[in-house]
Amino acid sequence: MNVNGVRTLGLLGAGALMLLAGGGVTAVGAGAPGLDTRTFTRISCNEKHTAKGGSVWHCFGMTAAQIEAAEEQERQAREDALRGSYPDPEPVPRTRLTFVDHDGRQDPAEVTATRVGSRWIAHAPGVVGTGAALLAVGAGLAAAGVVRLRAATRSPAEQR
Repeated sequence: MNVNGVRTLGLLGAGALMLLAGGGVTAVGAGAPGLDTRTFTRISCNEKHTAKGGSVWHCFGMTAAQIEAAEEQERQAREDALRGSYPDPEPVPRTRLTFVDHDGRQDPAEVTATRVGSRWIAHAPGVVGTGAALLAVGAGLAAAGVVRLRAATRSPAEQR
């Protein structure tokens, strides 16, 4: 296989990978069926300044099950206080949310997010836009690979 054949296969492979990545990012950003998707409330976001002079938002939220667990824990703590025992309750953990669409003035009321591994990715226009850009680049690379492949497989008589 010559160098042009390797480049053509490289374009096709890169295009296919970009299409897969773009489809995955778009599916996560829009909450495709079949993915673990939940709605979070009681959102609190904190702005953190980075070493490079920028800032990033760290947002946390609670699902309905987490809210119920926290309320049950509070009820149990009140009952224990009436009995005279004061155990140290463990705080109900809040879930960290990534790519929350935050305007910098007020925290959102609720956020819908999809789990990817151990992270929760919020449904946001920026995530969907990134997926769409990956899809466009992947389609362009794949199309360029197909054009090169077709040109390489034509016989010399067809090329005239």
